[in-house]
Amino acid sequence: MAIKLSDFLEYTVTSPYEFTGDVTFTKGVREEVEALSGTSVNLDPSTGTIKTHTLTGDTTYTESLQDGEYVTVMIDDGTDYTVTWPTTTWINNGGVAPTLATSGYTVVQLWKIDTTLYGALVGDGS
Repeated sequence: MAIKLSDFLEYTVTSPYEFTGDVTFTKGVREEVEALSGTSVNLDPSTGTIKTHTLTGDTTYTESLQDGEYVTVMIDDGTDYTVTWPTTTWINNGGVAPTLATSGYTVVQLWKIDTTLYGALVGDGS
């Protein structure tokens, strides 16, 4: 069954990302979850805004976020691998990239405002 966005809008959509008026979601919003793999990974919100990644080696993340987009990354690092992040302004955790927990998930939120990528450790990482 196809659902049209126009069935949920009180006003007209003028482009894919801009509209006038208010949008009311009566059933909630479902985010796409993407399971990442590999050691060279692009964090692309168009393939899901929630990412899970079990590390298999030292990993380099890149990003393709646009102004106003975000991703949540849940990283499972049971072996103490190293992560290289794109240039990021870390707003908590002492202004530095988080140290990954070696058990369970380390959760990181990334978002872009204008051309600046911001990041925050969610919780204490352990």
